[in-house]
Amino acid sequence: MAEKRQDPMEEHVLYTDTGAEVRFRGRLFSESSYFDEDEGSLTRLKLYITDDNRQVYSVVSGPSAAKSRRVYVLRVEDDLCHINNGLQDVSLHTDMLLTAVFGLCGINPAQAESLKAALEDTLKAANS
Repeated sequence: MAEKRQDPMEEHVLYTDTGAEVRFRGRLFSESSYFDEDEGSLTRLKLYITDDNRQVYSVVSGPSAAKSRRVYVLRVEDDLCHINNGLQDVSLHTDMLLTAVFGLCGINPAQAESLKAALEDTLKAANS
């Protein structure tokens, strides 16, 4: 008798502080958390990959009584990155988005090229 393969994709519903509900079918790709001792705040980050090759980022942070919940859905199409937070859509050229992120993080142009290549490899791995 042939063994039935399990579908790694599951239905997910994530809620944001804006009242938005983000629904998708996907799988958890990675997660991490860190604690800021100065603020007394825990931040949990989760990255999901959807069945239609989008990335969904969930960020929950804050002290136990007052958590902030944000969700971002990213879809890369040719040279554009489409970002949705459950209520609004923004589309940016991928190079422009990376330049802004690297600038905000204080990454110099020389470092940015190697980091960009690593990010592209990660996206390819996530979408395989």
